[in-house]
Amino acid sequence: MSADKYEKLLAIIKKIKRPAVAFSGGVDSSFLLKAAVEARGKDVVALHACSILQKPEELKAARQTAENIGCRLLTFEIDPLAWPEFVSNPSDRCYHCKKKNYSLFLSSFSGDESISLLDGTNVDDLAQDRPGAKVHLELGVLTPLVDAGFHKNEIRKMSRDKKMSTWNLYSSSCLATRIPTGNCITTEKLLLVASCENVLNSLGFFGCRVRLGSKDKVVILELQEGDFVKLGKPAVRGELRKTFGSLGISKVLLDLSARAGILI
Repeated sequence: MSADKYEKLLAIIKKIKRPAVAFSGGVDSSFLLKAAVEARGKDVVALHACSILQKPEELKAARQTAENIGCRLLTFEIDPLAWPEFVSNPSDRCYHCKKKNYSLFLSSFSGDESISLLDGTNVDDLAQDRPGAKVHLELGVLTPLVDAGFHKNEIRKMSRDKKMSTWNLYSSSCLATRIPTGNCITTEKLLLVASCENVLNSLGFFGCRVRLGSKDKVVILELQEGDFVKLGKPAVRGELRKTFGSLGISKVLLDLSARAGILI
């Protein structure tokens, strides 16, 4: 069934004059870029927004993935902290960010109406509350993975079959998603989240999230199911208390709802 969907995906992309893929380097956008290059070759370009909202290693990984796929990558430096409608952190923050980014992508091809921007949204995403999805309609952004009927697990399976290194990447999102809605987004908060998650990664916790609490100096850990046992080790907890304390964190809470793992 997935093979049939892939052929449908290729057919959809072949009808697009000049595809430009909004490329984060994650599972979905990498799979979409792979299909686009297979369908259209050098006609395809990947577009990546760089900012403080991502960890530095994500850009490095995106560059490597685009190179492995054989696609030219264009990067755009953005400054979301200069956007008041983003910094205030409203419930539709993602809408404002995505609208800015995608408008920038499209404006870089100003006057070239043959360019079509492609987004890696999949069918499962449609069931989630994603304010940014409105941007697709407003800017005419195409979602080929939805049109071909791809679900997340199918994308992972086919990515693995195609020997893509991205098939088992954990889901990712910008660092601003760790800050409670309504709490102002600042450089300090974003860097704190990144530092805390790097600490967890160094201790072997991957696919985790560190969310800031509604009160200062409090963080909430969201871990994978298999990591709860690891956190029970006194040495690990001691290292977390010590390192988080050095970052100014006074209390570390644990969300008992495990984060969704990779299921294929």
